[in-house]
Amino acid sequence: MADVDLEARLDELFASDAKDFTPTRDALVRDLKTADRADEAAEVKALRKPTVAVAAVNRTARERAAQVADLVELGEELAALQVDKKPDRDELRDLTRQRRTLLHQLTEFAAGSTERPDGARSAIAATLDAASLDDELRGELQRGRLTQELSPAARFVLGDDDAPAPRATPRRSTRTKSTSPPPRDELAARRARAELEAARERAEEAEEAVNELTEAATDASEALEGAHRHIADLEAALADARAELADLKRAERDAQRAERRARTEQERVTAALHAAERNAEEADG
Repeated sequence: MADVDLEARLDELFASDAKDFTPTRDALVRDLKTADRADEAAEVKALRKPTVAVAAVNRTARERAAQVADLVELGEELAALQVDKKPDRDELRDLTRQRRTLLHQLTEFAAGSTERPDGARSAIAATLDAASLDDELRGELQRGRLTQELSPAARFVLGDDDAPAPRATPRRSTRTKSTSPPPRDELAARRARAELEAARERAEEAEEAVNELTEAATDASEALEGAHRHIADLEAALADARAELADLKRAERDAQRAERRARTEQERVTAALHAAERNAEEADG
């Protein structure tokens, strides 16, 4: 059989519907084995079916490739600035604001492509955030080939010269089995991790809310400015109309005076005509 174009087949696999992922993957595994590419077949077989959130991120990476590339680039620029011992704080703030806005836009687009946006939004945001900052995962993100949800990456901290590069970490499964209770310290650690995860999600939601409110405030300010401009235009038009009305009233008064003068002259001429007629009749008699 013909050689297998693995890259093209992987693109096809991750672009397939969720219900088709497993059979499409297994078909690729069979073709690789037939082509004596057992190692690659094993790697493909190990690929996990993406969750709803991850599938939405992959779909967004394909449909909004330029924006995802911008998100990755902004992360790289921020990371480069963090290495500087004296980074430009204004530039850091500006890049951070740009990145958060873009992350919010991509998250909303991805969430909107799912049946339950509210349930997937947090995982989508965390996965986009972490994958775009991770050296090993940003390539998979841009190719739309992520397979698992990620926890939010560590945020860039202004002035934190020793901050480590953010790394993405897979979300822990809630289906772990245990035959005996873990030590008390481990329970406390798990609770702490759960609280940290919840706090990160709340912070992400708060950040999204702030972005939405900022956009709403910007829209309102633009609408208000437009209303002021419209009012100014109307006031100018009103002033022009009033001036025109005054001119028309003056013209009307002038016309009325001219009409009265014309009627007076007409009456004088008519009286003179009648007098002339009478004089002529008397002369003829």
